[in-house]
Amino acid sequence: MRRLTGFHAIEEYLRSLKSLTSSGGRPAAPPSTRLLVSGSGPRIKSILELAGALSLRIERPSRAELDRLAPDNRGLALETEEGFEGEEADFDTFLLDPPERSLVLLLDHIEDPQNLGAILRSADAFAADLVLAPRRRAAPLSDAAFKASAGAAAYAPLALVPNLSEALRRLKKAGFWLYAAEMGGESLVGAEIAPRFALVLGSEGSGVSRLLREECDLSLSIPMAGHVDSLNVSAAAAVLMYEYRRRYS
Repeated sequence: MRRLTGFHAIEEYLRSLKSLTSSGGRPAAPPSTRLLVSGSGPRIKSILELAGALSLRIERPSRAELDRLAPDNRGLALETEEGFEGEEADFDTFLLDPPERSLVLLLDHIEDPQNLGAILRSADAFAADLVLAPRRRAAPLSDAAFKASAGAAAYAPLALVPNLSEALRRLKKAGFWLYAAEMGGESLVGAEIAPRFALVLGSEGSGVSRLLREECDLSLSIPMAGHVDSLNVSAAAAVLMYEYRRRYS
């Protein structure tokens, strides 16, 4: 059983269900899903209205019982046997006709669910066209990752692939330029970036792997002016995506 807490994350998950339902997607809510409520207030009232529109099962355990089930709750929790992620994107379909201006992220074994969630939040904010992650040796889209994304994981176009090196080669064949985010790369300020832009983000400990770096056309770095010499991978991802959208808005 999986449980989601956090007002914003729950609201966005329910809105994603409502959007998919109205567009002819999946059913309003999986049968196993229920909203557990022990608190009150305007945010909880708003979430209850969303849940009611989806005919979601609502239960009211005692505060002590909800604290036992979901210790970090703020008066409510969403519980389901299924995942909170949205529908998985299809890499093969995307490659058939990618937009001339396309922003694609490749996550090279990001292992921290907080970083994964933050990257997916930025991917939604900057309208990334696709996010690719390996099926193995990477952080799963867990409850913690979904919460860290503030619900954006329900919208981010995430596709899981067996091999990132092969994915890079396929992107290159489709007309993408391939970039690795690295401290020693060319400064983002003066670098040319292509409209079909595929960016590899490395793991927290070792950065972009050698095999993927060798597939890339260029490495990019973010100029630093303070006392630290690098940014967290999720913060770096946000800066690089912003710069792409600034140039190709």
